Formats: sequence, C-alpha cells, structure tokens
Amino acid sequence: MKRVLNVVEVLALVAVAIFVIMLFANEPDTGGSQADGPGAGLYSANCASCHGSTGGGGVGPKLSGGAVVEAYPDVADEIDVVTNGQNGMPSFEERGLSAQEIEQVVEYTRTL
Repeated sequence: MKRVLNVVEVLALVAVAIFVIMLFANEPDTGGSQADGPGAGLYSANCASCHGSTGGGGVGPKLSGGAVVEAYPDVADEIDVVTNGQNGMPSFEERGLSAQEIEQVVEYTRTL
C-alpha cells in the first residue's frame, strides 16, 4: 500500500511540474510586434536603466503612453536627441550605436 501511495505522489508531482512548464512555455503570440524586434532589445540594453523597462520613466523621463511622441512629433527630432544627446542624456552615437540601431530604438520607443 505504501508503494502505491509513493507512486501516486510522484505522478502528482510530475503532473504539477508539467503544468507549470506548460503555463510558462505557452506565451501568447504577439504577431511579430515591435516588442519582438531589434528595437526592443536595444532599448532594454541601452535605455531601460534610465527610462524604465516599460518606458515609465525613472532617472530619465517617461516615454510610454505617447509621451515621447508628444514631446517629439517629428521622429527626426527624437533621432537627433538619441544620436547626439541632450541635457543629461548621453550621445548613443558616441556609445557605439549605428544610425540604423538608433532608428530601431526610436521606433520602438514610439510604440511604448
């Protein structure tokens, strides 16, 4: 009887482990949105420490909720600030980002 109980306990634990794995492995399809693109990775690596992981602000100003689009209606103006820096914001051209990478991260910030 004890042996059967141990087998049932092991099977229950395995079932719970499989459920938890499936729960986290079954992420919803984002349809290839900007969140999956190169801009998201660049933002995470270069911008999130100041502007927050979701653009909510921190050391740097808030970018999410349309704030960056409101501040820079012309995307070229935002690209200029990211490229050359302004006030406390460093130049990301000097930090090694290419013009294409800067454009990608700017496009991403406009979707936050």
